[in-house]
Amino acid sequence: MDLEAGIVISPPLDGEWRFLRPPGHHPFAFDFVKTGARKRAQHPGTQLKFYLSRVASRDFYCWDEPVRAPLDGTVIRVGSGWPDHEYANLWNMIRLWYNATYRFRPQMGEGRLDIRPNAGNHVMIQAREGHVVFLAHLRNGSIVVSEGQEVHRREVVGRVGSSGNSTMPHLHMNLFDQMDDPYRAKVVPFVFDSFQSRDSKGQWVEESDCVPMVGTHIRFHSR
Repeated sequence: MDLEAGIVISPPLDGEWRFLRPPGHHPFAFDFVKTGARKRAQHPGTQLKFYLSRVASRDFYCWDEPVRAPLDGTVIRVGSGWPDHEYANLWNMIRLWYNATYRFRPQMGEGRLDIRPNAGNHVMIQAREGHVVFLAHLRNGSIVVSEGQEVHRREVVGRVGSSGNSTMPHLHMNLFDQMDDPYRAKVVPFVFDSFQSRDSKGQWVEESDCVPMVGTHIRFHSR
């Protein structure tokens, strides 16, 4: 998926992930989940367990993975203190997705919008050019940056969790054009500076200045 005018950012994660855009997401808002040896499985249990029972959040492969700043900038917003979901299952997933997509209305708290019921624990980093990267559903207690702090690309800012309206442990990321007026903020396109994607033959292919096709297995280099 090539985007000529995309803002170039670095990967927010390390290692292998699946690149997703669930129903209800903006076209340029994406989720990342980690898979195991079976490539589509996000936890070691069976899908039947997820459908009929429940899977502990800590058992998901992506739980507690480090989340990194995709760009140089200033931390302008930290939302923390929101509990993680201890378990995930099909029915909870449907309920949370419905609430996030159709029912969520942010409320004012301490003089600004409190989006934690939906976004969970989150970090917003503003680049010098004005655009803002949004990293959501972080693990409660894992955020290691504070508002006003300068951060550099690939610096750890928190860890993957399952807070807010999170159907299972994952990282949500998108970019906004600005956050001075949240009601007028627009989601804007971006591209990754580099990553690898798995082709139909199972081979890793080098990619740059683009974003993966939705559903692709991708790999970010640790650097």
